[in-house]
Amino acid sequence: MSKDPFRLDSPLLVQWEYASEERLRTRNEAYRRLVRGVNADDVAFEAVAEVSPGRVLEVGCGIGEFAERLAKELGAEVRAIDISARMVELTAARGIDARVADVQALPFEDAEFDVAVANWVLYHTQDVDLAIRELARVLRPGGRLVAATLGVDHTVELWNLVGGEPTRGLSFGSENGEERLREAFSSVERRDAEGTLVFPDAQTLREYIAATITRAHLAENVPELEQPLETRSAHVVFVADK
Repeated sequence: MSKDPFRLDSPLLVQWEYASEERLRTRNEAYRRLVRGVNADDVAFEAVAEVSPGRVLEVGCGIGEFAERLAKELGAEVRAIDISARMVELTAARGIDARVADVQALPFEDAEFDVAVANWVLYHTQDVDLAIRELARVLRPGGRLVAATLGVDHTVELWNLVGGEPTRGLSFGSENGEERLREAFSSVERRDAEGTLVFPDAQTLREYIAATITRAHLAENVPELEQPLETRSAHVVFVADK
């Protein structure tokens, strides 16, 4: 298991982290600006787009960027949930039907959606298997779940530099996600989204680390950089069909 001082599936940690958007926004914007190679957001989007869904549910919607993209680019009817009232407020401001709810007890009828999206969220739940069953329940027969998570040794060079532990032992990660999804879905495909994050200077790196969930205290360990820091960007997008 990870040696992080707090678990990513701790309800108190999740509630605290997502009560406001600043840190999440900083992480998201840094990733998009600094990634070279495959962008995991695009891999997840294409997995949704290729089935031309009419109705989509996104769980753990965050600030609503992905839900808005689905609505605008695919013309889909999108609903979104998050346990954070602030995230729901921000998503609703984008014109998305959003509400406060928990993926472990979805407030929807059986077979309501063509696609469900759970990007970088299932490892925050206390009962991953229950969350997966709920997602399968609200999908129509033949419906699709798109669920992204972190890969092995994501940003490992970064954490080695500042004396931190790489993210490992997730309750829903690249090593166990397929097995867990197969309990509720007939077909599961793994799509790796790997690239490189290039941090141009020490200040950019400090700002990124300071916005992380469990290792913000390591920002002060960033040394001056003689050259840009390149670190592995490793994500996995699971595509599960019911």
